[in-house]
Order: sequence, then C-alpha cells, then structure tokens
Amino acid sequence: MLKVSLTALDRGEVHVREQVAPDDVMWEGTGLTLAAPLDVDLTARSVGEGVFLRGRLRTTVRLACRRCLTSVEQEIDDVVDLFFEPLGPEDEEAEGDVYRLPERGDELDLREAVREQVLLRAPQFGLCSEACRGLCPQCGTDRNTGQCDCVPETAASPWDALKNVKFD
Repeated sequence: MLKVSLTALDRGEVHVREQVAPDDVMWEGTGLTLAAPLDVDLTARSVGEGVFLRGRLRTTVRLACRRCLTSVEQEIDDVVDLFFEPLGPEDEEAEGDVYRLPERGDELDLREAVREQVLLRAPQFGLCSEACRGLCPQCGTDRNTGQCDCVPETAASPWDALKNVKFD
C-alpha cells in the first residue's frame, strides 16, 4: 500500500515496512525491470506543517550490458530522505526531494515518491565486467565467448584528404 496514516502520525512516529512486487503496476512505463521485490523501510514523523520520512530502499534491478547485451543484475541499497509539505498553487515545482502534502484526507500516499527515488538510484547502464569485449559491429558475435572471422574495417581518417594536397 505504501501509505502513512496522518492521524496516527499526530500521535508519534509511524514506521512503514513493506515489499513492492517486481510486477507491481507502479513500475509500468518506467523501463525498469526489478529482479527482486523492493524492500521499503521508512520512519515518518511530523515536522512543522509537513511530514519527514527517512529510511532505506533495497532491491535488485536487471539491465542489459551496454557492450554485449547479456543480462546484468545490480543492487540498489540506499538511504532516502523525503519531505512532504503543503504547497500552494504558486509552488508548482518544489525543489529537491520536497513533495506535495495532500490538502485533504488522512492518508499520505508514498508510491510516487518511492517510485521516483528508485528511478533516480537505478543505474542507467549495466556492465557485465570491465573486461567485456562487446559484440562484433559487423556480424554481432559476442567477443567474450569467441572470436569472429570478420576483417576489421579500416576507418578513414579526417586527415586523409590532406595527404593529396600538393604544394608548389
């Protein structure tokens, strides 16, 4: 659910400990593939008119190696700080990790904020190893598993045209 009861928050700290499944609808449209459930462990407390949450997000994401396209899993385990405060109409874009506190209701939905934090922490590119040799650009053979018979193309240099210049 990833929700905090604002009425319970008036009585003291509220702990949010939940798991979000890798196939949950909150990941749709993100381009992110989770290899493990997202573990959310947050503590919420009232701060002035707002709500401050601090805790940890843990999961494993599955990416394609940017050189050879094999599947790579990378772990995300990071501390997050979220601040929800009442924002006026003139505060359309809040700076930093400040989110809009709902004007009405007794629950604070954390799904969008948590989703955003995971997306910010997910690596953009995966790499299976520093020594990855990638794919052959001509035939597509994985150079980590074997050698192809392609003849490397000699790249034309932008300076080749100057070799033909004759001076009198």
